[in-house]
Amino acid sequence: MKKTMSFYPLQHLALSCSLITFIALSGCSTPPKHPKEPLKIPASQQPNNSVELLKSTPPPQLKAEELETLSDIELELQTAKAQQQAEWPNFILLNHQLWQTASDSGQAQIEQRIWDAISQQPLADIKTTIQTLKQHPNTSVQQWGELLAILKGPAENLHKKLEHLNNSDSDAIYMRHLLPGFTMQNIYAPPPKQIAVLLPFEGKYEQVANQIKTGIMKAFMTSDQRTILKFYNSGALDDIEETYQQAKLEGADFVIGPLRKEAIERLLTTADENVLALNNIGYAPFTQFSYKSANEISQLIRHFTAQNYQNIGILSSDTGANIKTAQAIKSAWLQTQGHSAVLSTYPNHKPKLRKALGDLINEESSTERYNTLRWATGHKLKFFPRPRQDFDAIVIIDNSARMAVFKPQFAFFELNTPIYGTSQLSPKKLQHIPVNRDLAGVKFLAYPVVFQPNNLSSNFEAFGWDSFQVATQLHNLRFGGYLAQGKTGELTLEDQQIKQNLIWVTYDKKGRLVPLTE
Repeated sequence: MKKTMSFYPLQHLALSCSLITFIALSGCSTPPKHPKEPLKIPASQQPNNSVELLKSTPPPQLKAEELETLSDIELELQTAKAQQQAEWPNFILLNHQLWQTASDSGQAQIEQRIWDAISQQPLADIKTTIQTLKQHPNTSVQQWGELLAILKGPAENLHKKLEHLNNSDSDAIYMRHLLPGFTMQNIYAPPPKQIAVLLPFEGKYEQVANQIKTGIMKAFMTSDQRTILKFYNSGALDDIEETYQQAKLEGADFVIGPLRKEAIERLLTTADENVLALNNIGYAPFTQFSYKSANEISQLIRHFTAQNYQNIGILSSDTGANIKTAQAIKSAWLQTQGHSAVLSTYPNHKPKLRKALGDLINEESSTERYNTLRWATGHKLKFFPRPRQDFDAIVIIDNSARMAVFKPQFAFFELNTPIYGTSQLSPKKLQHIPVNRDLAGVKFLAYPVVFQPNNLSSNFEAFGWDSFQVATQLHNLRFGGYLAQGKTGELTLEDQQIKQNLIWVTYDKKGRLVPLTE
């Protein structure tokens, strides 16, 4: 059976400007203008951290006449500075100037350098970069914005988008080497013709497997239905290799599943790159997509950073999963200098939630100060606890029922601190999301499907839906794009694992679930 070919990015051509070495030419104050590789600067001549790359700061928009006055060494140094400061329009213009006089192989390296720099960013930053480049007055900069929007944007219909780009931006420098390398790989990576779905339709995972199957079928019915779907029972672990081989013999050129980690491990020896395993076991020779593949903590930290928060409080029950999440949030937040975090836990069994919040905000210290003052004066004084008010945000890691009890305590303590929860608060039944005034104002991450469930009834159905979409678009995801309409989030492929980018939501004053902008 003929396998579909994976796309592997062009070999990384290291051109890190911080490591550039300059070959001194005796008797020449300015390197000659002739075809050459990008200049290299010896370590002895590299600027250290205490010296500016150039005495003058690059203007907001470099002009052609300004670029022509710079020597190649100055161009390389300015390029390094622009990359360090993420000044992508200037970075592109400086590289374009170097490209004009580089040799053929040097031009290929410069094209790759530009692409590596602007494309290896988090999805949120890439979206911002695309807008910045597209709105720039220089056509060359706009062209890189178009390329980034196609290869790092929505992965659907990638081949048609590339064809349009070939016609509209035929004079772009990436047409010389970079894009031909991409499109050549795409020609030999068609979508699968027959998909085998391996799920445990018996045992304790039967209910989950049936929901995933339903989601896959619903996604299939909305597709062009050119792909053949066949379902196989992977409930018996000892038979998993035989079930896989049967599916391949019956014509499957792609496999979704298995679901259980033990079953996935049985397929490691197949080394079949055309498998989408529905769990995460760490390293594997095929793509993995877990029901909980969102990097929720990194999204939370990025949001806090964007809000300029410094000091956060974290409140968690002592269950294994919750305390693990709480410790991970604290650790990630403290990695940045100037950030501080306080973690307070409470017993999951018969918790005293008011006391738990009081412990986090130092209510006891306020009471002790009152008792000391009363003893010193000998009078009974009017007292209301004045706990700490210096938290920029408080994260509570627990379920919605517990959160509903915590929320009124903030009013009691007169706390106006923003409250955050985790995806535990996300509704489980999609068709009838109840009103919840007790969670008004609490911010948390959720699957996008909560706002457009259509005919999907559960999050596992949404996961099944996305599994089918990933299987049919995986050849495009390997270019670095994402699935913008994923039911469980914007879906990207990183190190052979599908990642979900969730959305921010909250409940309004009337208790209705509403979206938030990050």
